[in-house]
Amino acid sequence: MVDEERERIRTAQKEGIAIAKQQGKFRGGKKKYHAEATGKDKVIYDRVVQLLHQHKSVMDVHREVGISIYAIKVH
Repeated sequence: MVDEERERIRTAQKEGIAIAKQQGKFRGGKKKYHAEATGKDKVIYDRVVQLLHQHKSVMDVHREVGISIYAIKVH
């Protein structure tokens, strides 16, 4: 019963997001670490890129830089 309710909520959420996207009200989150970033975010981005070019693992980069594993994998 709980699984059915959870599935119903997920379906309703997906439908709501699709409607909001059509209306231009939902664009998703903004990337924090990217090539055009400024300040501290740019420094972190450059360090992540440098470590990945040195063939460091995502987990090693995460431990050194302190950002989420997902944020690293997006690059």
